[in-house]
Formats: sequence, structure tokens, C-alpha cells
Amino acid sequence: MTGTDPALVAAAEAALAARPTRRTVLVEHAGRRYIAKRLAERPRRLTQTLFMRWLVKRITGQPLPLRTLALSEAAYSMDFEARRIAALAAAGARVPRLAHRSDGYLLLEHCGTVAAEHLERWTPEEWRTMLPRLAAELGAFHRAGLWHGGAQLKNITLEDGVSTRIDFEENFGEFLPLPVVQTTDLALFLNSVSLAGPIDEAESRRLLPALLAAYFAAHSPEGGNAVRAVLARALPWLRRLSRLARPFRRFSRKGIRRVAILVDVFAGLDTPARPGPPPAA
Repeated sequence: MTGTDPALVAAAEAALAARPTRRTVLVEHAGRRYIAKRLAERPRRLTQTLFMRWLVKRITGQPLPLRTLALSEAAYSMDFEARRIAALAAAGARVPRLAHRSDGYLLLEHCGTVAAEHLERWTPEEWRTMLPRLAAELGAFHRAGLWHGGAQLKNITLEDGVSTRIDFEENFGEFLPLPVVQTTDLALFLNSVSLAGPIDEAESRRLLPALLAAYFAAHSPEGGNAVRAVLARALPWLRRLSRLARPFRRFSRKGIRRVAILVDVFAGLDTPARPGPPPAA
């Protein structure tokens, strides 16, 4: 990028050099705070890629080349995330301002603490207020025809009550149907809430249906029905995965329990109504 303050760039590079093993580093310069973010070290694991490809084929009926689901090639660059940030900003989404881009890192404005850290300190009254609000914001984001690719709480910041979406490395939304990508966003968001921090299983099972209701109330009727339809197609496969994983539950701290909770919550969701026969003449 042109026009960046050389002193700011020098401060960012000094901060990165001081913490060579950290992907993200806080940079303070001229009374302002920034985040320097290094390029991802490696693509998505092959097992993750193969699982996503299998699941997408089962849900959509459309096979995808492996390279489109691996975090590599076009996505494995600073330019990909920089373009996504610019596109989302142009669409009116709250994303960090890009202060500088190099081949090895992005320098982004600091937009507060991630919601996952806030959750650790929130009271039940606070998380029962804030999390439905974040779910509704995701629904409104999707209503605008957008997708995040990583809608977990760790990729949403909060500062003075204002949320900002961060981390746009994932490229699968470039190739999948929009309802599938939005459904993935929704599942990632809910999964990041379930059993997170102080939220136990009983609270997760009470809270997630409220988050779903807030999400669908903010989405458009057509878009919400499309997401419901994807969930309805995915549910039988998710149930099978949950059953297969059950014997290994004692070896998993939270992951398998989270899948079981999501399956039960999605199973209780109303699917879009199918049109009935035309009225008799």
C-alpha cells in the first residue's frame, strides 16, 4: 500500500521481529493501536479438507476440487484477505481498517477485545443479552448477502459495545452456494458459544435455541429458509457422525459434546414449509 507512515511500518516490523513465533502482534504508535497479522504458515490439514469435501457433496450434491477447499494458492496470501476486507467494507460491514499491507503481514486497526475473551468475564445476564445481539448481527450480515467464513466468537471484537468482524483467510465461500456458506457461519458461531467459558451444557441447550431465533429474525425470510433447508439436508449426516463419535466422548474435552448439542438444537428447528397443492377450483 502507498501512503503509509514509514514510522508506523517500522514500529510494526519491530514488533513482529520481537515476537517471531506469534501470528498476531499488538503495535502501538502515535497514540493508536494496531494489530500486525502474519501470513498463515500452512494450508488447512488434508483431513479437514477431505471431510469438508465429503460433507459438501452429501449436502449439496456438488463435488468440489480439493484445491478450492484447501487454505492455499489464492487464499494463501495477504492479498486475498486484504481484498475480502475491502469488499466487505464497501458492502457496509464493520471490518478493521487496513493500515498497511506487505507480502508477509497485514497491519490492521485495533478494534477491541474478541468476544470469546469478554464471555469469560460476562455474568449470565450479560451473555444472555450480548450473545443474542451478536446472533442477530450475523443474521443481518447474512441478509445483506455476505458471508464471514469464520464467524466464531474469537473472530468478533467488541469495543465500546460495537462489534467488528475479523479474520477473513477462509476461501471456501468463493466456491460454495451462499446458503451453504451462511449455514457454515451459523454453525461455527453456535459451536463457539456452546460449552464456552462459563457456559455449561444445560445453559448451552437453553441458550442456543434463543440464538437461532435471533439469527432467523434478522435474516430475510428467503435467506433464512435457504439456511434452514441446508440444515435439514445436513442433519441426517450430522446425526450419524454424532452417533459414531459417541464411544470416543471420554477422550474429547468438549468437541464431541458440542456436536451432540448442535445436532439436538438443529433437530428442534422448524424446517421451511413446502408449498402445498393449489387450491381446488
